[in-house]
Amino acid sequence: MPLLSLIAVLACLLSLPGPAFAARDAHVSIMDDQLLLNEQDATVVDRHMRRFRSLGVDRLHISAFWNQTASDPLARQKPSNVTYNFANLDRAVGSAARHGLDVLISITTPAPIWATGAPKRDNPVWKPKPGEFAKFANVVAKRYRGQADQFAISNEPNQPGWLMPQTDKGGPYAPHHYRRMVNAAFPAIRRATNDRILIGELASSGSTNVGPGSSIRPLKFLREFGCVTRSFRKRSKGRCRGFKAPRADAIGHHPYQFFSHPTKHSPHRDDAAIGDGRRFLRYLDRLVGRKRLISARGGKLSVHYTEFGYQTDPPDPYAGISLRRQDRWLQEAARVAWRTPRVHSLNQFRLTDGPIYPGEGFAAYREFQSGILFRDFRQKPSYASFRQPFVAKRRGKRRLVLWGQARPGRRHRITVERRPRGGKWRRVARDRTSRAGYWQKTVRRRKGAYRYRWGSGKRRTSDAIRVG
Repeated sequence: MPLLSLIAVLACLLSLPGPAFAARDAHVSIMDDQLLLNEQDATVVDRHMRRFRSLGVDRLHISAFWNQTASDPLARQKPSNVTYNFANLDRAVGSAARHGLDVLISITTPAPIWATGAPKRDNPVWKPKPGEFAKFANVVAKRYRGQADQFAISNEPNQPGWLMPQTDKGGPYAPHHYRRMVNAAFPAIRRATNDRILIGELASSGSTNVGPGSSIRPLKFLREFGCVTRSFRKRSKGRCRGFKAPRADAIGHHPYQFFSHPTKHSPHRDDAAIGDGRRFLRYLDRLVGRKRLISARGGKLSVHYTEFGYQTDPPDPYAGISLRRQDRWLQEAARVAWRTPRVHSLNQFRLTDGPIYPGEGFAAYREFQSGILFRDFRQKPSYASFRQPFVAKRRGKRRLVLWGQARPGRRHRITVERRPRGGKWRRVARDRTSRAGYWQKTVRRRKGAYRYRWGSGKRRTSDAIRVG
């Protein structure tokens, strides 16, 4: 290469806004089914969508619940003419599309009783019939193609609240049943649309217990799903007899960390929280490499973190962390996701806290209290910082790495400022973000508070972080 060309290339590289570890098109999404699907006033739904846009959200994640839309969901006999009522979902998806939000629809259990493997149990998550589920998935994909661009196949199949039995006398059952659901639903969705189809949607942790109602840890679930041993040797006996590799365009995952900082690894090696992202990717790559999971679009599978959040105390004294800690850890989690290769989105679950039920004890708080707003729409500290997460990390004794994202994701110019104790804010750096709004800058570490500002007109300002 000629010297002048080499210099030009190096100059371009040095001008970039910092290394993009994750997918450069990584979206910020939000999910709050209870808020949206229970609301029948279109003007209120539109108001929620405007709020999402004001927060810098790129995508809405919403559920198409099988038993909430299908006719006669409590009947044990299949109706002669199955119909669906999508009025609530239509309202939310249509509003999201009009407000410029991309849409991911999770097509999910619970099932109508007549579509389960044992209707006499009256259990809507007991062995849902894959063929019937595929028909429902096809109907949803046909109806919302053009408004949604992603569809996910069922929610948290490693949790008994969504699929049972998890385990029976023959060993793990749910992974093999979910594989049958995927193998039926994937082509049914593909016949309706060429949009991306996500599978997995696994909860980040499970139980050491076994039984119909005991959840399976996600990496163990994946091994069973792909019919491999812990050393990834192929299995062909028992429930793996006649194995057909499932297909996926991408993987959805719910990497909740709950009480731990987002950089921490899970204590159990078969769990997969946000701090275990690279290990989770290695698992997927080994399954694809062994042809126990097919990347339908070729290459390595991308990952979407389709649910994430931290519950707070208040209001939940059992499963919550402090409001300030939620605020800081959500910002830290955004950087962790950015640093994890092939992660294309991070979802905030939810906007508002869930209801608190009558009574005392843990059961009263069984809904997630992970909103950035309280139930009555009062703001938590995390609400104010959501549009401009900001993280500062020391690098050695003299350097400070600053990172942030200006939302919504597009190119912005940011100004980094520092204020010594008792002094004024002064500019220390300027930068341009990536096309998804991300930036990272290394500066000389000096004591004081740091922040960044961005936007034209009314400029937005991040939280201030004090550095000692």
